[in-house]
Amino acid sequence: MTSFSDTTVGDTNDTAETPGDGDGDGDDGEPDLPSDTADEDTSETTTDGGLPELRECVLQSTDYGGPLQPLDAPVGSDVRLIFEVPSLPDPALVEDAILTFDSYDADHPNQEGMVWVNGAGPYDLPANLDWDNMSGTGSIDVSGTTIAGLNTIEFGPGTLEPASVYQIGNLQLTITAHVEACPDGPGPPDPNAIAREVWYHEANYTKRHNWVLRCAPGFEYAFSAYGDEHIPSDCGGLYNPDGSRTGTAIFHFDDVVPATYEIQLRSRHTVNRNPMGALFVVDGVGKRIFQNDDQDFTTDIWGNKALSGDVDIVLDSTMENASDSVQWVKIVPVGN
Repeated sequence: MTSFSDTTVGDTNDTAETPGDGDGDGDDGEPDLPSDTADEDTSETTTDGGLPELRECVLQSTDYGGPLQPLDAPVGSDVRLIFEVPSLPDPALVEDAILTFDSYDADHPNQEGMVWVNGAGPYDLPANLDWDNMSGTGSIDVSGTTIAGLNTIEFGPGTLEPASVYQIGNLQLTITAHVEACPDGPGPPDPNAIAREVWYHEANYTKRHNWVLRCAPGFEYAFSAYGDEHIPSDCGGLYNPDGSRTGTAIFHFDDVVPATYEIQLRSRHTVNRNPMGALFVVDGVGKRIFQNDDQDFTTDIWGNKALSGDVDIVLDSTMENASDSVQWVKIVPVGN
């Protein structure tokens, strides 16, 4: 959800694991089946030049509060973590902008990673030797890079050999701008926008022979696998693994009414799932969802995304030889 604070500048009342084969004796992580806004001044006070007074506003990324997203990419890779911050004002009104975010394991200064804001950059990813396998907070002055409306922030690998490995999340843009009030959050969604879900048995699969589709009562879901022991449990009779444990599951939504949607993902978590996280790509934007715990059937939140028309949400299990899982994918309207 986007958060907004509104402070007039100068006001003294500022508000301010290794992939496992799992399954007990089997593989793929499958256990055996059991038999505000504070002190807001909304007056139209202006400076001598006719512009409203400067205000400090804090705008959060659409997935703020969700899990940190991992990056593991070699030098020169075009792999990116992509985040979106909506509702920024006309850049002509913005005096300065500071990007802040949480990080994890960003421990190689001047090498760890690169950051782009609306294509401008790259900026060095803030890193600290003390952040080895620890949390940190990064801050970058990105004044002059913002655009009106939706802003895109990308994180990629740096010069670190053999690869950059870190996690990022909880992005905020703190701007000082000539605005009468900080931007409002998204309004209510179109009443024609409704919650929709697609189940695993309705999805389309590439390399279907590497996917087990279970249909036993209480255990209805799909997962990528390579063990022959799962052949009897594939209710489609199409599982015939080639040993790569790779493929994709494509969840298609046609004629989506334009709106901002929360993307919900239900899957079966087990301790031997993909340690890099299952890669879910929503309308071209990928994020990792960790499933390697003992929570069993779990609903995870991918985040929010503006969607319209024909939309594909893809579980991409082609990146690692590890097991990913899915039961259903749901889109729920949350704003316009």
